[in-house]
Amino acid sequence: MKLKQLLEGYAWERNSDGSLPTLADSTTKHEQNIKEQSEFDEDGHFGIPFEHDNAVVHAFNRVVASYRDATKGMDGDQAYSVSQQLAEFFT
Repeated sequence: MKLKQLLEGYAWERNSDGSLPTLADSTTKHEQNIKEQSEFDEDGHFGIPFEHDNAVVHAFNRVVASYRDATKGMDGDQAYSVSQQLAEFFT
C-alpha cells in the first residue's frame, strides 16, 4: 500500500486546509462531545424533546402492578423467571 493512499484515506480527520488537527484541537472536540453527552433536559431526558403518552404510561403502570401482584410471595429466582418471561413477551 502506498503512503499517498494512506494519507488520502480516512486514517485521520483532516482540517479543511488539509492539515492534521493538533492535540489542542482534539482535546477541545473531545470536551465538546462530553458536554453534549451530559446535557439533559429538565425532565432528565437526553437531548430530545419528550412528551409522555398517557396511554403508554398507564399501560406500563398496569403491567408493573400486575407483575408485583404475580410475584408477591415468590423468592428472587422465581420473580426473576417471571420478569424474563415478560421481557420475552414484549420483545
